[in-house]
Amino acid sequence: MTTPMGYPVPEADPPTLVLVDAFSTGALLAERARDLFRLIHVRSRSHLPATFSASLPAELFDEDLSYADQADDVLRRLAELAPVAVIAASEFGVEVADEIAAKLGLRGNDPALSHVRRDKFHMLETVAAAGLRTAKQRRGSDAESLLEWRSAAGLQRVVVKPLDSAGSDDVFISESAAEIRAAVRAIIGKTNLMLRTNAAVLAQEYLVGDEYIVNTVSRDGRHWFTDAWISHKVTVRDNRRIYDCEDLLAPSDPRFAEIIDYVAGVLDALGIANGPAHTELIYTAAGPVLLETGARLSGLANPRALDRGTGVNQVDLTMDCYVGDGTALAAQPSVYARREQARCVNLIAHREVPLPARVLREELGRLPALESVRFRIADAAMTRPTIDLNSSPGVVFLVHEDAAEIERSYRTLRRLEHELL
Repeated sequence: MTTPMGYPVPEADPPTLVLVDAFSTGALLAERARDLFRLIHVRSRSHLPATFSASLPAELFDEDLSYADQADDVLRRLAELAPVAVIAASEFGVEVADEIAAKLGLRGNDPALSHVRRDKFHMLETVAAAGLRTAKQRRGSDAESLLEWRSAAGLQRVVVKPLDSAGSDDVFISESAAEIRAAVRAIIGKTNLMLRTNAAVLAQEYLVGDEYIVNTVSRDGRHWFTDAWISHKVTVRDNRRIYDCEDLLAPSDPRFAEIIDYVAGVLDALGIANGPAHTELIYTAAGPVLLETGARLSGLANPRALDRGTGVNQVDLTMDCYVGDGTALAAQPSVYARREQARCVNLIAHREVPLPARVLREELGRLPALESVRFRIADAAMTRPTIDLNSSPGVVFLVHEDAAEIERSYRTLRRLEHELL
């Protein structure tokens, strides 16, 4: 027997579900699955940054295993439990989830392509080889060689960033030789958010145009588009471009069909045949150009807000892909319909203060368009001036049928933010 969403009905001995690195929005998968499965958590790394570790809902798991130093033991234990699925629940877990699923003969994505789903240089090379438009790029550890490449490519402004990281970690927009040298010095040798040492950097052509975010769920190579957003950024200290807010895109937008077709090609090229994905791109004068794709849930995943905005959400459809029978996916059109306006607002801290979470919740609760607020740090924890997503203290979802009401709520939110953060 199954539930209406296609999930198994709990039994005396419930089936086992494995989540790899259930941090950030990956915790939503654990919350959805807890009453129906024996939940096993697998950590791909021995240690993780405190910010991410704090978001793990440890109380929801029956076992918490470390794959990094005990891979054989973990595989034996999982074979004993005979899980019905293994899901990468955050960017950290993509490669290990691919490997475990393949070894246990479960639904997943080909581990032979795991590296192109994580390394940004190989990602773009693979997408370009599939005949899709990509940015000019070069990897290297020496600033002078990157400067020579920039000159030969006829570029002025470039983006310099780690090959393998997340959350806009150490992403520099550089226009001069001095800025490029400084960016390389800042990145090389540093341990990035994925807890790997940066041995090289990626320099890419700076793409001019609007940025879009497209979220999907795939099953057996078929793709469903659950939500897409146009992203807005602002420039802060050190010439950092940070995320301001994202607006839910209407499928009637004149660029929408071209963007969706392009993203489908990217997913195919990267071998994302099963599960969620989060794609970021720039719509240039020549059309869509990929920034990167993550084979995991979006940081915008918010089931309640998305159910209002589109009638579907990436979390539930990911569950249907892996532990359901695909009925919920099959019942959906391949592209969502926008029901209400929605805006996701990233909070920007302007100074170091104890996070006034209670006061912020009270004040934001008065906004007519408020749907929810989710803080990235604990109440009273010290904020730091926001320079990337990981230093943003939280995210606010505004949902309303009236776009003007969302704009008014947004303006009030930003005024409160300047007063309190």
